[in-house]
Amino acid sequence: MMAVKAAAAIATIGLVYIIAFTSAETALAFTNARARSSIFASPDSEKSIIISPHLQHDRAKQSSSRNRSSTRILSYRKFHDYGWNKLMSENDTELDTVPEELTSNTSPAKGALPGTNIVANIRSISQFPLLAADKKGTDNHEVLRLARSALLETQSPTSEALITPMTVHVLNFVLFPSPHIHDGNCNDNENGEYLGLPIFGADIVSLPGNKHLVALDFQPVLPLGDDDGVGSNGKEKSSLFPQQYLHLEKKLQTIHSKYQKSNSDSAPLLPWGGDIPQQAKRFFSPYALWTRLSDENAIDTVDTVVWQAFQEYIDVYMELMSAVQNDVNAGKLGLGAQTDSNNPVLKGQMDYLEYRRTNDPARPMLQRLYGNEWAESVIGDVLFPDL
Repeated sequence: MMAVKAAAAIATIGLVYIIAFTSAETALAFTNARARSSIFASPDSEKSIIISPHLQHDRAKQSSSRNRSSTRILSYRKFHDYGWNKLMSENDTELDTVPEELTSNTSPAKGALPGTNIVANIRSISQFPLLAADKKGTDNHEVLRLARSALLETQSPTSEALITPMTVHVLNFVLFPSPHIHDGNCNDNENGEYLGLPIFGADIVSLPGNKHLVALDFQPVLPLGDDDGVGSNGKEKSSLFPQQYLHLEKKLQTIHSKYQKSNSDSAPLLPWGGDIPQQAKRFFSPYALWTRLSDENAIDTVDTVVWQAFQEYIDVYMELMSAVQNDVNAGKLGLGAQTDSNNPVLKGQMDYLEYRRTNDPARPMLQRLYGNEWAESVIGDVLFPDL
């Protein structure tokens, strides 16, 4: 009965719940899973396998050629590591800003083998040396202001990712650009308007019962023209990217079409996941990849198609950030006063943060797993901190 209820919930809850750290669907399915004594398959069961979170992708592909009925190959750590490697080198670990007491937490997985845990790993940085900001040390204005991730894994007693049909794995990865960039070449915004650069957001969630939810997007902080929106100068904003970077928006459009546009000969690689709730629409772009996967090939699709889409999306985003950073360094763009109360991009990011803090359905699950104090500190101080 509990499994039926979880499946029904998954079928009816909208995309508004995946915009946060994880989804309400995850919380419900996870709660039901913990309530049962036998849903975590043992390593010797027919449909389970323990996969090291540090395996390289080529090894995963090699293993995936085995009998699909007896293996479950999936770990979101490779997604996480690919994103972080775009932001910092192995020698930049001191840049992590998460307080030590919030970097990780562990909770026993009830009903599982002794020593099986639900492990959360939290990361956050606000300096980005790989973006090649001004190295002279004079005006080191970086166009990215914050990157943070939350990785939730069910781990075996040997601290390896435990993949079974009833385990939970979640990745939330978000990049915030500076809201103070404008198209003037001075240190205020008198000669230009603020650039409403989108936020990069990735949510990849695996739920008990072979249910997978994926949302990748360049999330707008200013309303777009299709929604009768206006840019920061009061005029209609018809494109997601600033005009000088429209070639990159066209590149993103092409990538999106490859995965979520069908033609007469074939279905889309990632079928559309359903209507976006009205209250969440303002934070989704026309290039959102949003899908639900639950068929017999779902694991393969996440491990190949979603993996490729994630790489392509974050590559374009970093290409955009690099271009903006170069223009800032060259004086083609400026950074306005951080206290400008008339900055609509700043207000847009603040609205985004408030929406996600207020509507985070993962809060009850995190509180049950790790306690109220830790959960509230992670949500409010690391994942969605005030500007």
